[in-house]
Amino acid sequence: MTDDLGLSAGAKGISQGFKTGREAGREIGKNIEDVQKEAVDLAKERANARIRERREAELKKERAIFKALEEYKHRKKISDEEYKLRVEFVKKHGTKEWEKVLELKTEIEKIEKKDKEYFDSELSKIRQVQFWCFFAAAWIAYYIVWGGKS
Repeated sequence: MTDDLGLSAGAKGISQGFKTGREAGREIGKNIEDVQKEAVDLAKERANARIRERREAELKKERAIFKALEEYKHRKKISDEEYKLRVEFVKKHGTKEWEKVLELKTEIEKIEKKDKEYFDSELSKIRQVQFWCFFAAAWIAYYIVWGGKS
């Protein structure tokens, strides 16, 4: 009589449904674990990147400090040498002659500054010409490839 009502088939269907539901639950659980693992990995990667960036910034600061110290030593050495040179020159030739040397130094610096300005302006002109040459070449290439097509 139970078979007539289809109870065993219904029980088997329910059992199969529970089994499928458990498998789907396991699969969903596995997917959730994978997503959580990926999120943890991403968080670790970002944390490591932040640490790396912080270390690089510290190294840059240290390098800057070392560069500044080297520059200070260099400038100090130059100023000390200039001072010694001045003292020796003044002893030999006098203060008026030292003033003439300073005037020559100023003239040389002006000439070097003008030369640098001239060089920079010429370089700027060359870059402009290069830009227009590249522009013309690009226009010609475009016309050759696509311009003749209708």
